[in-house]
Amino acid sequence: MRQCKSIKQCHEVATVDAYGEEEQATVWLTCIEEMFDKFERVKVLGESVKLKGFDLIANSVVAICLKGKSKARISLDSLEFPILTKAEALWISAWKKWSIAK
Repeated sequence: MRQCKSIKQCHEVATVDAYGEEEQATVWLTCIEEMFDKFERVKVLGESVKLKGFDLIANSVVAICLKGKSKARISLDSLEFPILTKAEALWISAWKKWSIAK
């Protein structure tokens, strides 16, 4: 997955064997988990929160975030990652493009 050089390649990797929106969403979840599991903290609305993991809600990938005792599922569009590699930024862009098109 880290060898992908374009949004199209990311999309092909994520959906090659997935049929239908539900299967595609599940594969995207797996890809996002693999690409972003190294992050322990992210920012949401400028505040640092703990990134607990990822989940699916209505065939959309969301981040599970914790701040104190509060737990929230946050759209990936609302997350700020500290520093992204080119591959990670590409995967976020590919996911955004897929999520808009679905």
